[in-house]
Amino acid sequence: MLNLTVGMKIYDNGWFLRHRLQPEEAADLLQSMGVTFVIAQSRFLPMQNSAVESAVRNEDAGRYAALDDIAFRRALAVREISYFACLNIGFDPVFAAAHPELLPTDQFGRQETMEDWYIGLPPDRAANLEHKISMLAEAVRGLSPDGVHLGFMRWPGFWETWLPDTNRETKPDYCYAPETIHRFSKATRAHVPAADAPTAAQYIAGHYKTEWRDWKCAVTIAAINEIRAAVLAIKPDLRIAINTLPFLRTDFEDAVTEVFGQDVARLREVVDIFEVMAYHQILRRDAAWPAAVASDIKSRSRRSVVCTLQAKPLYLDGMHAGGGRAQSLSPQEFVTAVDALERSTVDGLCVFSFSDLLAMRDSEDGRRMMDRLRRFRR
Repeated sequence: MLNLTVGMKIYDNGWFLRHRLQPEEAADLLQSMGVTFVIAQSRFLPMQNSAVESAVRNEDAGRYAALDDIAFRRALAVREISYFACLNIGFDPVFAAAHPELLPTDQFGRQETMEDWYIGLPPDRAANLEHKISMLAEAVRGLSPDGVHLGFMRWPGFWETWLPDTNRETKPDYCYAPETIHRFSKATRAHVPAADAPTAAQYIAGHYKTEWRDWKCAVTIAAINEIRAAVLAIKPDLRIAINTLPFLRTDFEDAVTEVFGQDVARLREVVDIFEVMAYHQILRRDAAWPAAVASDIKSRSRRSVVCTLQAKPLYLDGMHAGGGRAQSLSPQEFVTAVDALERSTVDGLCVFSFSDLLAMRDSEDGRRMMDRLRRFRR
């Protein structure tokens, strides 16, 4: 049985490449932090760079060749730490570059381009789903994980830039490409002019707004269900988790369903665990906010919910400079967020990320944060 009390996101290979830990040592360290589950990338399911430098540098290729993900997974299992194999579904810059015809078009008629590190693919792109399912099938056979964690399982959008003072009307809303409009019209028997994206977007907003929202959400559900069926055919006891946008339906006039196609009340049909990316510093919120938004998702989904907290501040440089985000994230702020989660209805917490805590483990701040994790609901 899964213990979702304390999780850790392992989105890079820093523990092995930079900190020179062996699988047994890393598993011991996670156990000492009170970790009961991990969400991990692997050689089976390598991640590309995002806010985390996940891709392996050329100079690390030699050591990376010696990484044994199966040994790491087994070391975790011995310590009763559950393992979620993680794969990003709607984020794959390499695949998108090879298949530009799959890129979405927004309501202004603009085809999506990379924004900072982000470029997304909609969940109705069959070629992408087929590619990802083949990767997951190999990983499930090789790693025999306890669960599969599906990242970017939604319609595209750089949600980390949706700050409290954001005007929704200025943000891209995908996808109004002709092929997508045709699929919508066929599924709903709507009659939408499809040749021109701005015209299609305006027509849908005026005539089919509810149908468009419901169809986008249904496409997300169908994509997850297709993945779910494929991996459960290999390992029937797998649990399916997705990373979940940390928005209330009242935020940005229900953009979470209308723009991103994530309706947790409906997603409960195909999702066992909702992992809420409640990154409060990134979204300019206070330390009590993660527990509040995750509790709302728990109430709406009526499924298991874990709330992920940041371990360090992010999105401060480049295009994000001057965005008003706090420049630091103190141990007390982290403890306050954990305290609020302990009192909440959520099933557990998760930390983003293992490498960040490893970098702080010998500092007073790091020790204080790890001590609070160890004591969470114990």
